[in-house]
Amino acid sequence: MEMVEGVCKSCGREHHCDVKEVLVEAGALRKLPALLDEAGAKKPFLVMDENTKTAAGNEVMDILCSAHIPFVTYCFPTREIINPTEESVGKVMMSYDPSCDCALAIGSGVINDITKFISRVSGKPYILTLTAPSMDGILSPTSSMDSNGVKVSLPSALAWGAVADLDVLCDAPKHMLAAGAGDMIAKYISICEWRISNLITGEYYCPDIAAMMEKAARSVTSCSSELMSGDKKAIKEVTEGLILAGSAMAYAGCTRPASGMEHYISHLMDMRKLSLGKATDLHGIQVGTGTLVAMKLYDEVRKIPSIDTAGAKAYAQNFDYGAWADRLRSLLGSSAEILIATEKKEGKYDAARQAVRVERIAAVWPQILSIINESLPDTQTIQTMLRELGIPQTLEDYDIRKEDIPDLIKATKDIRDKYVGTRLLWDIGKLDEVVGKL
Repeated sequence: MEMVEGVCKSCGREHHCDVKEVLVEAGALRKLPALLDEAGAKKPFLVMDENTKTAAGNEVMDILCSAHIPFVTYCFPTREIINPTEESVGKVMMSYDPSCDCALAIGSGVINDITKFISRVSGKPYILTLTAPSMDGILSPTSSMDSNGVKVSLPSALAWGAVADLDVLCDAPKHMLAAGAGDMIAKYISICEWRISNLITGEYYCPDIAAMMEKAARSVTSCSSELMSGDKKAIKEVTEGLILAGSAMAYAGCTRPASGMEHYISHLMDMRKLSLGKATDLHGIQVGTGTLVAMKLYDEVRKIPSIDTAGAKAYAQNFDYGAWADRLRSLLGSSAEILIATEKKEGKYDAARQAVRVERIAAVWPQILSIINESLPDTQTIQTMLRELGIPQTLEDYDIRKEDIPDLIKATKDIRDKYVGTRLLWDIGKLDEVVGKL
């Protein structure tokens, strides 16, 4: 895998990702005792659920027993729906044995998020044993957690190492393989928006990290059909791409290289389902659909020849945030209150600030259009890929009412203080018009 360690000639920053060892190969589980020894770990604490126990946990325990390595295990019961919450973290911590000197996550997604958080709290290193290439936070230094009905990224531990045994990954459920690919195609949008934000707001941007992620996204796009047939080369491409995404976030010190508007669509879907007490789909599946929605939004942005700065300023000055806050409450229930409270600190809707941004946007509009054209593939390519992966192509497929979809898309500008496509459209006074076309 291509890394960008050290001082970067493009952005001038020094990039570090302190992951010591990553194994992506067939039979990698057998190297786990040597990896633990290299990490100085004598007694790991294993975290898994019944599904990941079957996928790799039993084999890991057999390997550790054969190597005479003692361990302690916490396994979530089959009947539990595991969510990344304080309650789930608390259950694991209640079983945590302080004599253990390493946390060993056996799984991906939620299991990984919980374990890396346990690692941060305990101060002990952790190693990930991947059971499915289903999401991009594999090696990120944050955990995606549910807090009071809102998806938040909390600082957590960076893995000491990761083991991705292709023999295990090839047996992963097809839906999880599709989720990994869905999370990778999102990088087209995230990199595009990172470049646009750098141009408009001056946000830090690294061309080398961006190029690394774009290359990984293209590799996954080209092998999507082979992925669903269990092809090892395709599964390796997706796995390495997801690992690179986590590394890229560590290098950049933020989530910019890996997530943008498309991730916020998924987060809002989660928040809405949580408020209604309904189950959500896999993150990467939702992100795949969100990517297509974002692609269609940018197709409409391409059609805007120039910026009417006076009209845009009037749009911002006449914007009724109180009415919009009520629509957020209707869409998200009590979860909306955190977004509304956050806006008081961030001031994303401040008309004076918008006036400055829109002048800048008007001045660089041709460059913005060039970035969109350079960064994003043809929308039909993404539609074809989603079809091959079995990922839904509309938000209605997730049991979201048609009349709620416009507000859900618009609300992506409220999740974080991150400049994404819907914030650009709000700034230029075109948000309602463009989302209406979608």
